[in-house]
Amino acid sequence: MCGRFWSSLTWEEYRALLDLPGAPPATNFQPNWNAAPTHEVLICAQHDGKRALEQMRWGLIPVWAKEPPKFSTFNAKMETLEEKATWKGSLNKMRCVLPVSGFYEWRGPKGSKQPFAIKRRDGRPLMLAGLWAFNDRIDPAGVRSFTIITCEANKAMGALHTRMPVMLAEDDLDRWLGPEPWGDAQRALLKPCPDDWLTAFPVAKEVGAVRNNRSELIAPAGDPIF
Repeated sequence: MCGRFWSSLTWEEYRALLDLPGAPPATNFQPNWNAAPTHEVLICAQHDGKRALEQMRWGLIPVWAKEPPKFSTFNAKMETLEEKATWKGSLNKMRCVLPVSGFYEWRGPKGSKQPFAIKRRDGRPLMLAGLWAFNDRIDPAGVRSFTIITCEANKAMGALHTRMPVMLAEDDLDRWLGPEPWGDAQRALLKPCPDDWLTAFPVAKEVGAVRNNRSELIAPAGDPIF
């Protein structure tokens, strides 16, 4: 799963990573060191052949919903994307990417879980595969929201959790964000990333409280576990 992440990317980094056209959007590029579900965060989607950054609420609200779902929608299992109505309405034209600096995962017994920060070994951002939706039934102004797709954990991430977010390579973006209907080309991208992409290290337990949001949260509190 993926229930917390951090992002400290600048407009220049977003533009280079995603090949974005034009000037920066009128949005907030302040770092978020402890993003959680319901937060408004920056995602990348494609409209009329052009990629754009947009702020969306983390936790997908389907277009048909008359009220916010009473179940968790911040993650979507790849195995059920084509089965559940919550997700399948977004598969053809509402695929997105969430660029992040890294994400958090917890391990250990309840009450004393140790948080870990996970990021790419080479320091590059992670591009998490997602789906988004537009809903104007709940709010006439239109609620834009998204979910992060998860898959089975690779061998490295298996030390922390049974699942992990789907991470795309830069060469995958055209297939994932493009206008082509959902099919085998997109399904093929839903897989764990290579084991050697990631590193994970323990961090302070303060990250467990969403109110804590500062760069010190990602300071290593011990040696990497992979």
